[in-house]
Amino acid sequence: MKKLLFLSLMLCACAFLSACGSNEEPAPAPEQSAAAENTDTAPAENTETKPAATSNRNNTLYEASDGVLKKASTTADELTVGEDIVSIDPFAFKDCTRLKKITIPANVTSIGEYAFSGCTALETVNIASGLTSLGKNAFTGCTALRMITLPDSLTTIQDSTFLGCSSLVTATLPANLTTLGNYVFQDCKALKKIAIPSSVGSIGSSAFSNCTSLQSVECAKGSAADNAALYPSNTVIVAK
Repeated sequence: MKKLLFLSLMLCACAFLSACGSNEEPAPAPEQSAAAENTDTAPAENTETKPAATSNRNNTLYEASDGVLKKASTTADELTVGEDIVSIDPFAFKDCTRLKKITIPANVTSIGEYAFSGCTALETVNIASGLTSLGKNAFTGCTALRMITLPDSLTTIQDSTFLGCSSLVTATLPANLTTLGNYVFQDCKALKKIAIPSSVGSIGSSAFSNCTSLQSVECAKGSAADNAALYPSNTVIVAK
C-alpha cells in the first residue's frame, strides 16, 4: 500500500514538472549579422578598363616605316605628322577628301610629288622650317586651300605645285627661293597678290596662267619676276 502511494506521488510530481517546463520561453535564436540580414547585394563595380581613344593617334591615321609616311587614312580630317617622320611619300595623302588641316613639323625635310593632290577639303597647311624638297603637283587640286606660307628652308617650287587651287588667295614664298617651276599657280583664280623674292632667277612657263584675280606682283626691279609677260594683262607689277 505504501509503495503504491509512493508511486502515485512520483507520477504527480513528474506531471507537474513537465507542465512547468512547457511554459518556459524558448531561448532566443542568435541574432543574424547585419551583413547576413541584407540579402540585397550592391552591384559590382565595373572594373573594365576602357580603351584609350585612338582617333588622334598617328598609328591609326597613317602608315609609316623607317621615318617615311607611306599612306594616310582617308578618314582623317585633321592630322599632325609625328616627330619620327622625316619624309612624306609621293601620293601619301592623295584624294584624302576629308582632310581639313595638316601640320608638318620641322623634322620633315621632303614632301613627295602629288602628296596632297585632290585633298578637296584641305583648308589649312602649316609647314615648319626644315622642308627642303617639295615635289611636283604636291597640292594640285586642293580647291579649299585659301593661304599657304612656305618656309625659308625651301629654295625650289616645282612644276604645278598649286595647280588648280582655285580658292588660294595668299601665297607667301620663301625668302631664299631661287626657282618657280612651270604652271606653279596656274588656275589659282582667287590669288590677288604675291611678292616674289629677288633671289628668284627662274620662273617657268604659265606659272601664273589664268590667275584672273591677280592684281599686283611685288618684285625686285630688273629681276626675273619683273616681266609683264608672266602675268595676266590686268596685273600691276610693283618693282622696287
